[in-house]
Amino acid sequence: MSIEYNPFNESIWVNPWPVYKQMRQQDPVYYIKELDAWALARFEDIWNASMDRNNYTATHGTSPEALLLDPALPPKVFLFMDPPDHRIHRELISDKYTPQHLATLEQRIRETTRKIIQPGLQAGSLDIYKAASKIALYTIADLIGLQYPDIEIIRELVDSYYQREPGHIGATEHGIQAMTEARHHVLTLLKQYRQNPPGENTHISAWLNSRINHQPIDQEALFYNIIALIITGSDTLPLTTAATVNYLSESPKQLAMVRADHSLIPNAFAEAARFDQPTNILGRVLTRDVEIKGKQLKEGQVVLFLYASANRDEREFESADQFIVQRNPKRNLSFGTGIHFCLGQHLAKLEGKIILEELFSAIGEFTVDTTGRKRIFGEFLQGFCSLPIHFSPCR
Repeated sequence: MSIEYNPFNESIWVNPWPVYKQMRQQDPVYYIKELDAWALARFEDIWNASMDRNNYTATHGTSPEALLLDPALPPKVFLFMDPPDHRIHRELISDKYTPQHLATLEQRIRETTRKIIQPGLQAGSLDIYKAASKIALYTIADLIGLQYPDIEIIRELVDSYYQREPGHIGATEHGIQAMTEARHHVLTLLKQYRQNPPGENTHISAWLNSRINHQPIDQEALFYNIIALIITGSDTLPLTTAATVNYLSESPKQLAMVRADHSLIPNAFAEAARFDQPTNILGRVLTRDVEIKGKQLKEGQVVLFLYASANRDEREFESADQFIVQRNPKRNLSFGTGIHFCLGQHLAKLEGKIILEELFSAIGEFTVDTTGRKRIFGEFLQGFCSLPIHFSPCR
């Protein structure tokens, strides 16, 4: 059977796994003729490309939409930079994401978690995605230097931007308007922060006080820095936390293991990120011709990294299509690799660990409300965006 793959093909979004498996087996370096782009489906190829600083560039963007639908170069933020600029800009805030610094935030995150889930515990019903999303927003707001009501407004506008309509490729008119509103809101806040700076240990303070090549960071870059961290800081955590609870609920034996031994919680979270990778696709642009598995890829062409496919690659993971809590792989691509590995991966893992520890310490048996369970689909993100569970109320 021939393969027909396009990242904007809506019929694939709901269940991409069969197509990804077919690509891994038959055509792992797949040419998308209508887009003049390539898609890598196997783990090893994506790992190697991610580590390759010489032949690939992030300066054209990294999301499928930016790479394939928008001819304009993205703003100068570290996510879309190559060395040495990438390192210089990333290091302005990277010290806040080390395991050592995050350990100082653990108690605050735990207290926030208890506060947010408490009403649901008393009611006997909790939406895991919504609770985790709120916890993530509180944490990233503190790190960026935003007030919670402001980051909640921005997050809702960003969500509108990423909502997809059947038959429409990329952002809708409503989504573009929402991003325009988000830009206005952020720039208004930045004007206020220039007059009344936030705490000195916040990202905004670091950005406002930095000079790179004797020049301040411009307004557009500041806006996209904030948007990028809101997206990355509050997407992976809720999607992966919801996935962890969902797949554990479908495997009573593994759920019992995690309940009996909370040291397995980080394993369960990591396995959910592998099994149901939230960041479906990212990519790069080639800076020169390369050959992969006999295919000739040309300078200037887009190469998509199918992370969700790679994390189910049978060549890398035994029983790759099974959710196995005790899996301990040598490598994974859940948070990327190479110089563009996810800055907030340690934060997401810590937050996921805390949320799941607090949840399983508080509740007994629970059921997932399958009628309320919903998934988000798209060329960029995927996963459970609503996961209500029910249990005996906690007093």
